[in-house]
Amino acid sequence: MTVANEQVKISVVIPVYNVKKYVQEAVDSILAQTVAPYEVIIIDDGATDGSGELLDELYGHLENVKIVHTTNHGLGEARNEGSRHVTGEFTYYFDSDDVAVPTLLETFLNTYRSHPDLDIFCFSANSFFDSAPTVQQPLPFYNRKMDRVFPDAISAFNTMSGYGSFYPNAWMYIFRSALITENNIWFKPIIHEDEEFTPRLFFKAGKVAVSRAILFKRRVRAGSIMQTNRGERNVVGYIAGIKALEQLRDNASDAKNRKHLSDRISINIISILNIVKNDKVTLSADVAKQFNELKRRNTSLAVTLADNCPRLYKLTSFVKRRINRIIYA
Repeated sequence: MTVANEQVKISVVIPVYNVKKYVQEAVDSILAQTVAPYEVIIIDDGATDGSGELLDELYGHLENVKIVHTTNHGLGEARNEGSRHVTGEFTYYFDSDDVAVPTLLETFLNTYRSHPDLDIFCFSANSFFDSAPTVQQPLPFYNRKMDRVFPDAISAFNTMSGYGSFYPNAWMYIFRSALITENNIWFKPIIHEDEEFTPRLFFKAGKVAVSRAILFKRRVRAGSIMQTNRGERNVVGYIAGIKALEQLRDNASDAKNRKHLSDRISINIISILNIVKNDKVTLSADVAKQFNELKRRNTSLAVTLADNCPRLYKLTSFVKRRINRIIYA
């Protein structure tokens, strides 16, 4: 049973592009929350498979649902468009092919009641296969590894980074809407836009609550951005994100902040290496030049190992995570 929430207004933004098969289950999982969202803003990002028409048919009559039809600009700009329509105190970016656990908003609300000055709420997530995979592969799991409240978001960023439980995915956070408008934090028009958006959000926020609770289920399917064959446009997205992270790091005053931002830059550089090697992507001269310059500016042991000895890199990464859990406990 869904209960009205009059204590705090939560706006859920759902970008939609060519997910007709999944979008009803996704939207229904938000509308069926045990605590009702204040508003659901659905951005039809120029879908060509009938998703937009289906949304109008299913939800166009609902007072708390606003459907906006636009031309296709990509996920980041669709989220930006959704934020321009937000009137709630808190925003949640939800993906249109995934499933929210029914108690997601209720768990957030309970935390908010104890901490009304909360800026960001973080939670755990797991994954499920949409259909049986053709090859054996592990499912991604997003474990926060702690239940904790931090007085400021930078401390939360540093601690979660140390634990290996900071995830850039925007759908793992409910945050105060004013963080976007007051700090001009918008998504860049790139793939992998979360990689730089979420750290920027944390470096402007105050109190953060982190929960081990699994409140989101990510669908692993063929044809999504993260699961199709990757190419140069993925590399271009990572490069743009790395440049933004470099700027954030260069403006950071604390050595620990700079260290963890450097670690995130290394993670993104290693992601590019994986694309180039595993997907056998040949970069254009300009993109290759930019990438080589990034590697030169951000030399690290992790990048060197990943580039030259992937097995040793995986082993040292595992040991590092174990040590960091002791340091940051």
